Amino acid sequence: MNYDSEILESKEHSLKDIVLLKSMVKYLKKYTNKFLLVIFLDIIVTVAFTMESVILKYLTDILSGTFLLFDSLTYSVIFFVLLDLVSMTIAGVLAYFCSMTLKKIGQYIVADLRRDLFAHILSLSAKQMKIMKIGSFVTRVTNDTQNISSFFTDILPQVLRASFTLIIIIIMTFIFLKLYGFIYLAFIPFVFLFSYIFRRKARVYYRSEKASISRMNSFLSESFTGIKVTKSYGREDRKEIEFIEHNDAIYNSFIRSQNLFALFYPLMYLLQMICVLIVLAFGIPSALALTISIGDFQLLYSYSLQFFSPVQTITQQLNMLQNVITSGERIVNILNMEPEIVSTPKDVDVPTFKGKIEFKHVYFAYEGEDYVLKDVSFIIPEGKTAAFVGATGAGKSTIISLITRTYIPQKGQILIDDIDISNYSLECLRRNIGIMLQDVFLFSGTIKSNITLDDENISDSEVINCSKEVGADIFINRLEKGYESEVKERGDNFSSGQKQLLSFARTLVYHPSMILLDEATANIDTESENIIQSSLEKIRKIGTMVIVAHRLSTIKNADIIFVVSKGEIIESGDHQQLLKNRGIYYNLYRLQNLEKDIKEA
Repeated sequence: MNYDSEILESKEHSLKDIVLLKSMVKYLKKYTNKFLLVIFLDIIVTVAFTMESVILKYLTDILSGTFLLFDSLTYSVIFFVLLDLVSMTIAGVLAYFCSMTLKKIGQYIVADLRRDLFAHILSLSAKQMKIMKIGSFVTRVTNDTQNISSFFTDILPQVLRASFTLIIIIIMTFIFLKLYGFIYLAFIPFVFLFSYIFRRKARVYYRSEKASISRMNSFLSESFTGIKVTKSYGREDRKEIEFIEHNDAIYNSFIRSQNLFALFYPLMYLLQMICVLIVLAFGIPSALALTISIGDFQLLYSYSLQFFSPVQTITQQLNMLQNVITSGERIVNILNMEPEIVSTPKDVDVPTFKGKIEFKHVYFAYEGEDYVLKDVSFIIPEGKTAAFVGATGAGKSTIISLITRTYIPQKGQILIDDIDISNYSLECLRRNIGIMLQDVFLFSGTIKSNITLDDENISDSEVINCSKEVGADIFINRLEKGYESEVKERGDNFSSGQKQLLSFARTLVYHPSMILLDEATANIDTESENIIQSSLEKIRKIGTMVIVAHRLSTIKNADIIFVVSKGEIIESGDHQQLLKNRGIYYNLYRLQNLEKDIKEA
């Protein structure tokens, strides 16, 4: 399925609440027993707190002389006071236990959800990863998942507790005060109507606020990553203006939602006051006429005040629920994205590749039918070194991406050892193909951890031997801590050449049977290039090597060179053959000021 940022945004607004809630509740399944125990105990706590008003009713009737549980007034008072004290103590202890248990369950669920979300994002293809900026993915994995925690730790328990309270109040009113219970029932439709209107409005504002925060995170991520460019061109003022725009968007979204709450809560309070006035209007005459006791009137008045407390709690939690649902929409739509490239049990898994690569009439486009590669066909025999050269944008790097199944061609077939690469498991492809890119990414850590990628199965001797083989040990041994030297964020404390040498060592230490180099020498100095060139000659014995290069000096010794132009292969042969043909390769070679070599050839 194809996705882009606009489609994903619209899908986030189309999911039904029940679908989202089901998606979230499934993470509760593992902790169902604990959760049900907490809910059961929470019901006991709710009953205890609600029954306190009944206890006070009896105390009032005892003191007014209309009721005695025992023959003695003192014993009757002491009994109900002790009953209230014991029930409140037990309720308090149980409430603490329930609260702490729910907090733990919420964090367990968030941990599970973050793990699944992160793993799912890693499973997406490069094309799918481009649907949104990195900052948006970060927001979903951090902020949005944390919001889901509040659903289990606060919203769901409080809504259930408040609902139980409402039910118990109504039941108790009918038991002790008969028809007065209809007063409370009459207000419930109004409460739900106002809550429904509020919920729909609040959802719109929360979506806007979440989108603004996501855009802010993306802007910050991009700004901090590109800070050197901003400073080099003196564009700090412009970045500050952009920040203010994003900041104002968040502020405005928040203010709109708060204005809604500022209107809603007074409206609910007005309903409560109307309810109290109605209770007083009916209750006072009844009490004066002695049709109900003073304790009954006290219970009726107490419940009229208590009735709207759980209503307000439910309303507040519905407000919070909109925040959770908005986060849930953003998470669920990512989880619903089916990875374009997956392994299946039927996939072929071999310990090593012989190394034959074949393209058969391959067409590929990043978007629509704007083909970057058009009817590309070639064969690279096993164990040979092949190079692809051509102008920027010709499609050279795309060929590398297709071999590794980073992308999938729209037409044609790609084979390794005469087997379609779609039939190999992804693990098999990644294990057997080593790839070195132009832009080397180093993680924060040490040199050793960047070479091994924290694989504990790789020994120190392997790291050292591979570093020596590619010439990386020359600069590593100059460092005070050697292989334990710190690597700062993105490897900014190393030169481009040093990072590339570490990339070479990283590739070799995993013992691939094929190596792909995508502009691996484009951004390095001459000294580092000479070291890498020497390293390339050493590692050619590993197996098939595919090189994409602008510097033709790095591929002169390739067994076969393919010249790519506008997505098509227009020339092929070894270095000497292509020079003699005096075609595009000849012109490229001449433009790199190698006329002397041409004459000698």
